[in-house]
Amino acid sequence: MSVTVKPPISKRAAPNQSRSQKTVEQILTAASDLLEEVGFERLSTNLICKRAGLTPPALYRYFPNKYAVLKALGERLMERQNALLVDWGHDAIDPDKLIDEIEVFLKQTIAVTRDMKAGEWIMRSMHASPVLADVRLDSHRRVTRQLSERLLRFSPELDPQTVYERMRLGVELGYALVEMVFDEAQIDEAMAVRNAASMLAHNMLDILQ
Repeated sequence: MSVTVKPPISKRAAPNQSRSQKTVEQILTAASDLLEEVGFERLSTNLICKRAGLTPPALYRYFPNKYAVLKALGERLMERQNALLVDWGHDAIDPDKLIDEIEVFLKQTIAVTRDMKAGEWIMRSMHASPVLADVRLDSHRRVTRQLSERLLRFSPELDPQTVYERMRLGVELGYALVEMVFDEAQIDEAMAVRNAASMLAHNMLDILQ
């Protein structure tokens, strides 16, 4: 039985000085530019080095391969998306406003993805490579925990495992909607977001019943 060996995707060195931080930013900026120009498959460390004006050893000091670069970009995108939840979970759940609330959150998530350089391609790379799957899954699980904690804070009598499983499904559906907006240019985005918000709200309210 063959065993699939994943390439290393962790940074080799942490940029703890301003010069090092600048180099890392050069690498990430170059990779973002190239993603929009050549896509995920054709992206390479050689192209990144050429665009960033760096030698391969300078890049490899921080990133062992292109997947490590994409991991850093993916984590940055997920952090920006997840930051939208920071203030969202403090208010009580109002069933009459929940659809509107979720709709706003989905619109903001789409906007954050659009506003980030190569956000669409970074998001796609999380699906395109099994090596990067954990970046997406870890982020989705973290969001699920945050949402589950919100429900349990206002309804502590609920079963935590049931809440987590139902919210995990909701999180996956929400991000599927975000990805679909970028993949299906012909759809009515506003209508798709509204419909998704309605489904997600009903899923959350059903848990509370």
